[in-house]
Amino acid sequence: MSDPFGRDAQELIRREFGDVLTLLEGIPSSIDPDEALSLVGWMLKSNEPPGELLRTDPLEELRDLFRFYALLGALAFSPYGIEAEFVKKATAKLYRARIERKGSLEGSLLKIEPAEGIPERDRKILERAMDRSLPEDEREKLKLKYRMHLSEFLELWEGSLKEVYVRKGYAYLRWDEALKLWEMAFERRFDKAVSLLADVRDELPEFYEELKEKLEELAGEYFKERLEKLGKVGAKPLRFDLFPPCVKEALKGVPAGMRNYAITVLLTSFLSYARICPNPPRKDVRVKDCISDLRVIEEEILPVIIEAGNRCKPPLFEDQPHEIKNIWYHLGFGLTDKPTLEDSGNSTWYFPPNCDKIRANAPQLCKPDRYCRGVKNPLTYYLRRLAREERGETGEGGEEGG
Repeated sequence: MSDPFGRDAQELIRREFGDVLTLLEGIPSSIDPDEALSLVGWMLKSNEPPGELLRTDPLEELRDLFRFYALLGALAFSPYGIEAEFVKKATAKLYRARIERKGSLEGSLLKIEPAEGIPERDRKILERAMDRSLPEDEREKLKLKYRMHLSEFLELWEGSLKEVYVRKGYAYLRWDEALKLWEMAFERRFDKAVSLLADVRDELPEFYEELKEKLEELAGEYFKERLEKLGKVGAKPLRFDLFPPCVKEALKGVPAGMRNYAITVLLTSFLSYARICPNPPRKDVRVKDCISDLRVIEEEILPVIIEAGNRCKPPLFEDQPHEIKNIWYHLGFGLTDKPTLEDSGNSTWYFPPNCDKIRANAPQLCKPDRYCRGVKNPLTYYLRRLAREERGETGEGGEEGG
């Protein structure tokens, strides 16, 4: 299978299992963790996937999908960790290499079609057909292979429209351009799939937690140098400059009608997870699972929440003094204003709401920037920007959040 998110793969899953969750329930009885790891383990030894992974047997397509979706299931237990980055990088390389070997994007997740409808004069100019000095391989690279509807194209393309040939609502693409778009689409679909599976991870078999632990070892080895230099992704001081736009708007203070949602729901959940548990090990994690005393909340998180509340019009905590109890309630301590660490778990520690919920409940907070594309949760936005900053990739654009 050259694209596990492609139309051919999705049709196979629907035909055999009905949906992805049913597929994930059946995988543990079909493969073992080491077989799934074979799709990514090569990254520790080589920059390019081995030949045996590029040669796919049509009779083994379903088993090949088992390996990939097993990895996605494991990442449901670590959606923001280095494991997800490792698997995404390895599988994007692997499936791109398979597509290059196949020489076609037919059946992939890209909504493309053959490059038809180009006037012959335009084609000759664009492909430099009259330039006899061009080597054959260069001539092949210049050929327009596919066309893509502009509405789909603009969701992925980060360059200028002047860089591509556009005609009658379609962008025409050379092979390398189409491959680049496929890789971007793959990475976005990958992030979305992991995020969706994280919401249902409590329903997944234990197999995936075991696989996640093995992935953690591989990713730790692969990123060993970075981890030694920067320290493992975990609790660390907040970087306000890397916050998503919705959180920055909430920090400024909001008018009546949005105060409780912006401060109690969004800020409380975002700041607490971002500061003390950015990569929660499970869905029902408690504050006391992540810290040994309440000082970090009382000294670093609560003052920021109270300041933002006081910037609201009218000031939230002057207008509604009892709302401080709701802050602790949303942190998982029950309805109290004098909690102890042992109270952690008396209520649910709410995870930051997804972007669609923020848009529905407080649309004024949602002012997407260039990093927002493709991100579904404000915590994802923050962690990705934090990781890019640590890697020295501050100039990149790309993802999307609240």
